Amino acid sequence: MAMKMSELVKRTDTPKSTILYYIKEGLLPEPEKPKPNLHLYDDSAVELIGFIKYLQTHFGCSIEEIKTLFGKKGFDFRKGFEVLLETLDVIMGAAYKETIPAAELCERFDITPQTLEQYVDEGLLFKRDGHFTQREAKMLAILREGERNGVDPLLLRQYVEHARALAQLEVEFGQRVLQNADNKNGALKTLFDTMLILKPYLFNMHTLTTYRGGKDS
Repeated sequence: MAMKMSELVKRTDTPKSTILYYIKEGLLPEPEKPKPNLHLYDDSAVELIGFIKYLQTHFGCSIEEIKTLFGKKGFDFRKGFEVLLETLDVIMGAAYKETIPAAELCERFDITPQTLEQYVDEGLLFKRDGHFTQREAKMLAILREGERNGVDPLLLRQYVEHARALAQLEVEFGQRVLQNADNKNGALKTLFDTMLILKPYLFNMHTLTTYRGGKDS
């Protein structure tokens, strides 16, 4: 069903200027123009805008990175989450392309190379294709600040242990879901929603509720 720009703005909760920018960058097709002042969009534009915003919000993708994904041979946005799964390692590292030498991190955070490697061995930091990025620098800043402010290392080890166990559970759960899915793309979106949106919500709300309970007792 064709719709005017005003309806597309309302249905996608996206400013007109942003939609026009997506069109300019080739992420959205040009609208039909039956009359000079009448631009019409079909329902697929709603789904496509939703997918673009999902990539920006949950994967930190830039417009250029999304254009690269959309330019992938055979890309079909209706199967966008299938393509996303295939390129997940690229997408997740795309926002942190600039690498930082280990020596620079050691100097910046006043640690030895052995300590830096210990963070990696313990699962507190990760290398991307053998390199550190700005993401790891941010995490290292948090770790060092925590050490200065008395964060118990036991808490961090528990984070790692639970993260590894949960990761294994998520992989197994995801494999079962996909094996039985009639709509693979829809199932993948549900998995991403669960891991990227529902999981942080549950963790943070349970932490907040527990904290409040401790304060009230």
